[in-house]
Amino acid sequence: MAIVASLFGDLAQEQNLQALIDDQLQLLYGQSIWRRHLDWGVPQMELTFATAIGRSRIESAASIVDPDSPAPKRSRNKLEKLEGKIPTMKEAFDLNQDDYRKLRSLQNLPISDQARLNLLIQQLWNDVQIAATSTDRRIDIMFLQGISTFEIDVTVLNNPDGVDFGKIDLLASADQKRTVSKVWTDSTADPIKDIEDVVTYAGSKGRRFNEIWMDQSTWSRFKNHPEVYKKLAAFYNPGSGRTVAITRSAINEYMVENELPQIVVQNHRIAVEKDGKPEIINPFKVENVVFVPAGKLGIVHNAISIETMEPVEGINYATYDRTLVSKWRDNNPWKEFTQAELNAFPALEQIDGIYLLQTDVPTV
Repeated sequence: MAIVASLFGDLAQEQNLQALIDDQLQLLYGQSIWRRHLDWGVPQMELTFATAIGRSRIESAASIVDPDSPAPKRSRNKLEKLEGKIPTMKEAFDLNQDDYRKLRSLQNLPISDQARLNLLIQQLWNDVQIAATSTDRRIDIMFLQGISTFEIDVTVLNNPDGVDFGKIDLLASADQKRTVSKVWTDSTADPIKDIEDVVTYAGSKGRRFNEIWMDQSTWSRFKNHPEVYKKLAAFYNPGSGRTVAITRSAINEYMVENELPQIVVQNHRIAVEKDGKPEIINPFKVENVVFVPAGKLGIVHNAISIETMEPVEGINYATYDRTLVSKWRDNNPWKEFTQAELNAFPALEQIDGIYLLQTDVPTV
């Protein structure tokens, strides 16, 4: 194997790659979900789950016992997971020989040199954009998993060949997961009363919420529930023979007037690769309704990649935010590669102020 310069020549030189990314930064940032709710942490030399979740939280969760009882013997598996190193997000996209032949065929098109150059730049940008933003999509998956379940499934980090850490518990208190009087699929349930109960309970703990997040399918079930309609009809008092339009704005007006947080509908589908094929997943747990406080919810802990400190000769580098983007050509087999690398893990520093309502779990 030999690493040689990119087939894109001067276009792929580091300064040109960087300029290509910098020109589109705001557009690319706007496509991510996590940037609206998390900030970057300070880059570190090493990153572990203990760093990201918080050692004090891990240790207190692992060691609280009755002071008059003997120390219990328990497995260290969970603690070892939480003390483990964060695996690197790394994805590479290749341009194979058939793709290259198609690029070379541009030389025979009856177009101007500038138009031909623009097509080449567009192909280069497509590869760089897909690689760079792949890390945003990974963080989005982890963020949506974490906030809707209080766990992050680390098996998706390097799918399909990555390190399998299983599910990492973000260590919220047990009482932050609330249950409903009756499951919301029951026509006699009272979803708004369940929401009021969570707000009241959290209020007794000194917690206030700014928004309530629910998946699109849960929202559809909620707004079409007969008890929700009954409450809104009483609120708007449309008169005999008239009906109420159950819209999000109508429901949120009711929520505001009743000192309840407004509802925000979450509808996210993200492609991950499984067995070499893209598979669409919904990382937000459909059955859970999330009560979210105001402000940013946490930070993305991150570590400096090795190649940032020790670049490899023959590889062109650029950065997309904290993601290292690299481009090179290999001769065995012949391929052009565009790679993204990021060491990062989203942590919900405000997790103590986030509550879940499990709409499929009735209170016992």
